[in-house]
Amino acid sequence: MLNHNRPQRSLRILLGLIVGLLAANLLYQVQSFTPRQAQAAGIPDSGAQLQSVIDELQSIGKKMDKLQGLMESGKMKVVVESTEPKDQK
Repeated sequence: MLNHNRPQRSLRILLGLIVGLLAANLLYQVQSFTPRQAQAAGIPDSGAQLQSVIDELQSIGKKMDKLQGLMESGKMKVVVESTEPKDQK
């Protein structure tokens, strides 16, 4: 009976060791993968892209507020000129 349990025990120890090594390998790979490596690998960073769009929209909003303030104050003067030559009328 001792010989029958020995191969099963050895197999369980070996399988446990393999599981432990695979888990350690997975943790190492997850920790070593940085966003800079993702960018170098060609993987787009959607969070950074979205933040860039938000920043640009906020900048445009500030410019529009400034333009609206100028229009409401009456300090804006607009001159419209024709781009066609006068002799084509």
